[in-house]
Amino acid sequence: MARRFGVACMLAAFLAAVVLAATGAGEAHGAQQARFWATFRAEKTIGWSEPRWTTRSDCWHTWWTQGSGRQTERYESTMPVKLLAYTVGRNNSSVFLKWRTWDEFAESSDREMPAVGTITRQASRSTDWDAGTCGVRGVIIDDEGNERTTPVPPPPDDCGTRKPGVDGWIGNGNKYMWLDTGSSFPSQEAQMGFRACELNMPYEMDERGWSVDVRGRYSRAELFNSAVPVVTVSAAERYSQKQLIGGARAIVFTSGAVRWTVTLRRAASPPRGGRR
Repeated sequence: MARRFGVACMLAAFLAAVVLAATGAGEAHGAQQARFWATFRAEKTIGWSEPRWTTRSDCWHTWWTQGSGRQTERYESTMPVKLLAYTVGRNNSSVFLKWRTWDEFAESSDREMPAVGTITRQASRSTDWDAGTCGVRGVIIDDEGNERTTPVPPPPDDCGTRKPGVDGWIGNGNKYMWLDTGSSFPSQEAQMGFRACELNMPYEMDERGWSVDVRGRYSRAELFNSAVPVVTVSAAERYSQKQLIGGARAIVFTSGAVRWTVTLRRAASPPRGGRR
């Protein structure tokens, strides 16, 4: 009996040691939390150039055209939103970011950040003709079948600057963030209002959105280091492309660039055991 009692005591002591060791390991790799106020800035530029090229010709006339343009979009958040960063998973190896709340147990909230923005588009298009091998005939027939003695004037454009209502949407993974923006205009046509202002862009870009492939990597060490008051996450990407037009008789050179920055300003941590 005494022997059994001794064995039981030894087993209890061993289990207690295991529990203490596990507790220590848990503290060493314990869950981490950090609270921030988040804002963002973003810019997207698009440029295009279509060198002069011959569209059609006959004995009397050689028609040509050329054009160029540029668009710049700039956005900035109007107010900071809450962001909670905390670790999850085995050994708390993954970082989870929850937007618009500091409560990790709150229901999933949206990731929208109210913002203001401007979209400025410029474009020019020139179309004319030169004398053909037979000289110049005084009257020509344009593409619509009308007789003309002068080149067709360019149509009026609606280029300029728009100020759309914008929401920034922040996506995130374990190590990355990415930015998307969407306007809050009532319709797509009213959103841009550039129906008569030409724009050409690289295929990788979108007229009204941002590529999620433009990702910015954040530092876990900075997120959970209370000595770092501001954490900055940024990303940039450039695009360049040649597009064949006119039955591969001409080229439009397009380029674009995207860059954005999310700024996280550290908020005061709640008291231990207090509400988040």
